[in-house]
Amino acid sequence: MVIASGFIEVNKLSEVEQIINELRIRNIEINEINNEKIVFLIERETMDKVKKDFESLKDINGAKNVHLAYFSIEGADDENIEMSNV
Repeated sequence: MVIASGFIEVNKLSEVEQIINELRIRNIEINEINNEKIVFLIERETMDKVKKDFESLKDINGAKNVHLAYFSIEGADDENIEMSNV
């Protein structure tokens, strides 16, 4: 499982609910709403799926900016991978 977290800056406070609804449709978890910022979490099976979903967030009507705060490395939780190989 690959995880990415970040936040969306919204153009106007009145557009927050619209963006929240769009994130729910896309099966993206909402962790916090702070005025015009929405903190999200994307969990997908592959890095490609996370990247595709993350990049599409900027196309949501009302989204001013999208910021990535954290992402996991695919396979990093496998017992056979050592940190020196990452």
